[in-house]
Amino acid sequence: MLDKSKTYLDNKRYSLSKNFSDEEMARDWTLLDRDKKEIGKYRKASRLLIAVQICSIRLYGRFLSEVNELSPRIVNYINVQLGLPPSLTIQVPNREATYIEHRKNILNYLGFRKFDEQAQDKLKIWIEEQARKGELPEELYHQAEKRLLSERIVLPGHTVLNRLIISVCSTVHEKIFESLYLKLSPEIKLAIDHLLAVPEGEQRSYFQRLKEYPPSAKISALKDYLKRYRTLVDTGINDFDVNFINSSFLDYLYTVTKHYNTKEIKRFNEHKRYALMVCFLIETQKSLLDFLVRMHDQYIIDMCRNSKNAHEKKYRAFRKRQKKAIDNVLKITHLLLDWPEKESLNKKEFLLKVDEKKIA
Repeated sequence: MLDKSKTYLDNKRYSLSKNFSDEEMARDWTLLDRDKKEIGKYRKASRLLIAVQICSIRLYGRFLSEVNELSPRIVNYINVQLGLPPSLTIQVPNREATYIEHRKNILNYLGFRKFDEQAQDKLKIWIEEQARKGELPEELYHQAEKRLLSERIVLPGHTVLNRLIISVCSTVHEKIFESLYLKLSPEIKLAIDHLLAVPEGEQRSYFQRLKEYPPSAKISALKDYLKRYRTLVDTGINDFDVNFINSSFLDYLYTVTKHYNTKEIKRFNEHKRYALMVCFLIETQKSLLDFLVRMHDQYIIDMCRNSKNAHEKKYRAFRKRQKKAIDNVLKITHLLLDWPEKESLNKKEFLLKVDEKKIA
């Protein structure tokens, strides 16, 4: 449902990999003059670690936990800026108190604060507002990271942020499902029940059939998909107003519903079940119409191609017969022209000569 910490993991992969340019390294890991002044307050053995964490907080909003997995190119680039000798490793404090103190000093220097309860409550309000507008969890995750970074708040672990977003979105979505449910007419609810029911003697519901991708463009397939489209129209779905739902969110619910089977859909409470099905039917109707147009176009193209091929086949056969007839006429004409110059032939011999020419 949510692409967990994609931004953070991408950033971390970038910093720990070797596939980056010198320009990117200079952009993200160049120390400011005031950074060097601040770093100079620490012992020489700790300066490299402090410099790395300052850049990490400024760039990612998080402390880099696996500092010794950082690219050697970045490590030595920072060493050069600090006037330190080249090194392959970064010295980490053994004492936890020193480690905590370093982090606290870095946050104070950069003006960052921890993701405390106040920051969490404020973020929850913002997530709820965005979710009501139809923003999707994955999009909210990236936006929340950017928002916290812009407010100079240390980003929480990806699991914490993930759970927070899913929790808030689930609450908002339940309210949206309830709103959709209250707008449904009894006729639409009954039609949805029929679509989810498995007819006697069959193994699949009509809902499962609606998820199928169209076969090749044949007249039987066209008739079948036209019947499906009319079935959806008969549910009265065209009269249902979903303008209060964001189009991207509507498409998201449609995609989510497609991944459920009939039994799973029936397990949901009424609000969620009917809301998901309504969104699915609305988007499926659009898809069926698109399929019908494309299948019709393909069917006409195939008919034109087959007609053209049949015409060309008959035309080639006609030209072949025509050429053969013309060749025979020319042969006979040459024979008639050459006949007076040769020895006299009686009528029977001449006809035999003509037949020989035809055979030749």
